[in-house]
Amino acid sequence: MHKSIAFAALIALALGAIILAPRAGARAQDRPEEGPIGIEKCQTISRPGSYKLVNNLTFTGPAGGTCLPIAADFVTIDLAGFTISGRISIFPRTTAIAAGDNTTGIAVRNGSISIFDVGVDLGGNGSIVEGLRLAHCTELGIAAEGIVKGNAVVAITGPGPFTGVGISATGTVTGNSARGTRFIGLQIGPGSTVIGNTVTDGSDGYGIFVDCPANVTDNTAVNNSSINLRLDGTGCNNTNNVAP
Repeated sequence: MHKSIAFAALIALALGAIILAPRAGARAQDRPEEGPIGIEKCQTISRPGSYKLVNNLTFTGPAGGTCLPIAADFVTIDLAGFTISGRISIFPRTTAIAAGDNTTGIAVRNGSISIFDVGVDLGGNGSIVEGLRLAHCTELGIAAEGIVKGNAVVAITGPGPFTGVGISATGTVTGNSARGTRFIGLQIGPGSTVIGNTVTDGSDGYGIFVDCPANVTDNTAVNNSSINLRLDGTGCNNTNNVAP
């Protein structure tokens, strides 16, 4: 082959590689990332990851059952504005979403839960519960250790005296509201930061009950039948709370 022809062929091959390379790169960039795993029905969550409801869920299981039991660490469940509704059995109790004491890093957010004995019960630590609306649970609205933020809990009626807690939490508890709980609107563990919550119209107990020490600031607790704000023990910072 003539040297000039061979050289031209090499140039053509090099140009082709340059032209093709960006296109391949563009295809790799355009490839969609894997999104959250869709949840269409009540089921056990047994692997870490991000999950998202794709429709409303109705729990029809037995007494003592749970719609979404979590059996793994680092699970995020986005209700995506949908509702989980169920049934009330009192004993054994039904639960919408639950994780055991041996789990960690569970997050639940953005949706509604109604008609359970217990709404959200996260037994491990490092949890996040935010942006939920809970109504008509008999025993407990939310239980978590970590961050509990921006939730609204209504009508936790309790099956009897000294039962019915809106939110039971240890950690950072901020921007929540509880209305019409039978026994305690917010039940707070020691070492917590409790800021900007509102508890009203509790029928048979405390508005906010805090185990000291804790930072309790800018909360409002009014029209609760027994005590609006109870700081139990010593070492609580009680600042700018409205709790006559």
